Amino acid sequence: MRKSLILLSVVAMLVVACNKKDSNTDGSKAEEYAKVNKCINGVMQTYYLWNKRVPRYRNADIRNPEEYFESLLYADDRWSFIVDDKDEYLAESEGTPYAKGYSPQFRYYNNKKNVMILVEYVYPGSPADRAGLKRGDIILEINGEEMNIDNYYDLYRKDDVTYLLGTYDAENNKFDDAETISLKAEIIQADPSIYDTIFYVGDKPVGYYVFTEFTQGDTYHPTMDAIFDRFKVAGVKDLILDLRYNGGGFEDTELHLASVIAPASVVSNHELYETKIFNKTLTKYLEDEDMSDYFPDNSHNADMENLYVLCTNGTASASESVTIALMPYMNVKLIGENTYGKYTGMITIYDSEGDLKELGNWLLMPVVFKYANAKGFTDFIDGLEPDYYVEDDLLAGYQFGDLNDPMLSTAISVIAGDNSPLSAKSAYKNPFPYLGRDRSVFKNNRISKMPKISTVSKN
Repeated sequence: MRKSLILLSVVAMLVVACNKKDSNTDGSKAEEYAKVNKCINGVMQTYYLWNKRVPRYRNADIRNPEEYFESLLYADDRWSFIVDDKDEYLAESEGTPYAKGYSPQFRYYNNKKNVMILVEYVYPGSPADRAGLKRGDIILEINGEEMNIDNYYDLYRKDDVTYLLGTYDAENNKFDDAETISLKAEIIQADPSIYDTIFYVGDKPVGYYVFTEFTQGDTYHPTMDAIFDRFKVAGVKDLILDLRYNGGGFEDTELHLASVIAPASVVSNHELYETKIFNKTLTKYLEDEDMSDYFPDNSHNADMENLYVLCTNGTASASESVTIALMPYMNVKLIGENTYGKYTGMITIYDSEGDLKELGNWLLMPVVFKYANAKGFTDFIDGLEPDYYVEDDLLAGYQFGDLNDPMLSTAISVIAGDNSPLSAKSAYKNPFPYLGRDRSVFKNNRISKMPKISTVSKN
């Protein structure tokens, strides 16, 4: 009841901020934007971690809401964002996006005159999978057009595509055309548990699990549960968790993953998972509430002892959170490259039942808190540093589970007792400059359940 009263107070404050009438009633786009921006300001004044830096809304601001929202952000905030299509975002967050079904990595070539796509992974059963696209494939052209810095993302986003694939001739430093494939986007089931297996290092069973996104809800939890049930039956105590392309997602799935991995005593005792630090406004409203997270019960807990996380700059947010949350309770080693460095969490804010109707189809994702593990570790702005530095050799096209993959082979070497497994492979340098990954708003974000402003957060 105490929490309900607190939330009603916050709701009342924001509903007034969002629904108070503006003096401009000419029905123009300017009036619409002014109302949206007033609502945005009210949300940010209440929820934003750096809310004291947000100026009060005084005069009608008729800028595009995206521009207005970005003008409110703290200089060090690399993460908060706004989108103008809440339905598209929510579908993606639930793991049912309208998509072609693969994860792209964009790189320059030809002295940065052109852009290519390296395929990081493919969702089983997706259009990309049915067309034969696979991890490590190189896409050089889309619909007959070469990609460059000006057109690559628009071409990538097209729904109906024909790809020209290429192979790289390292000796002559050139690409050879390989084949052409066609595919079309559709609503897919993007189950993030895309690969698992058990290796044996001597007589020791070692689990290997590739997990790509922390999707909203429990739709795909049964897949994860079944995998860890198999690990438990096989007696797996050493887990290689491949998060090298996992940019984050929703807290419930994060807690579920942590609770299938952690030692059984940690789960049964509901040990502290993390603490959250909010702005002073929310801290005042939540002064009688425990907003920390604890390891939840999980009947599929596999009681692991050692965790080896494969990571890159694409390992972000919820992936980093689950990694540091397990560190106080088990042996955790990182293998790969520095992670992204996102020690903050966010909530989704949108109009779902008319309480924030001024937002219309806009959806906000502001940073609301920063998190710390049970030992108080936080503020890793430069990312988590690996114990064993190994570059991701995506260009070589090693499939998940291939022991020629330098990151996986390093993990196996460490488990086997070789604590200095660095070799020539670890010095590999991709010759093509990195441009970025999918700019999807779902990437590099950690979305939390929070006290709701009205019906703002459904995540």
